Amino acid sequence: MHLHLNQPAVISEIVDGEAIVVNLESGAYYSMRASAGVIWAALLHGKDAQAIATLLGEVYAVPVEAVAHEVDIFIEQLLAEQLVVPAANPPEAMPPLSIDLPPDETFTPPLLEKYTDMADLLLLDPIHEVDAETGWPQPAPKRH
Repeated sequence: MHLHLNQPAVISEIVDGEAIVVNLESGAYYSMRASAGVIWAALLHGKDAQAIATLLGEVYAVPVEAVAHEVDIFIEQLLAEQLVVPAANPPEAMPPLSIDLPPDETFTPPLLEKYTDMADLLLLDPIHEVDAETGWPQPAPKRH
C-alpha cells in the first residue's frame, strides 16, 4: 500500500534528519528522529512498507526481517494520527532518496513523539476569522 501526506491538513519539514510534522486540523505536532525520520522521508518519496524495511536494512546494516514489523507498527501509528493517507495511485517518479546518518548510528525502533501543548495556538486562524467586535485571532471553525 502506498501512502501520501494528508494534505492540506498536514505539513512537514525535515531538518538535520528530524522530521517535524504539524497536523493543522488537530493542532498536534510531531517529532520523528533516527529511524522514524528515515521512514517519514521514505514515505514522502513514495516508498511502501517493504521498500522502507529494505532501506532501513541497508542504512543500519540490519536484517530486513528485524525491522519490517517495526515499520508496519510505525505506519499504523501515522495512519491513526491521520498524518498520512492511502494513495489511490502509486506515486510519480521521485528524485533519489538520500539518507545521511552519523557513522555510529544504530537502529532503534521508530518513535512518534506527539505534542499537544501548542494546539490552541496552532488552531488559531488570524487570517480568515477577523471580527471587528472581538479582534483577532479567533479559533478556526471546527472541521469535519
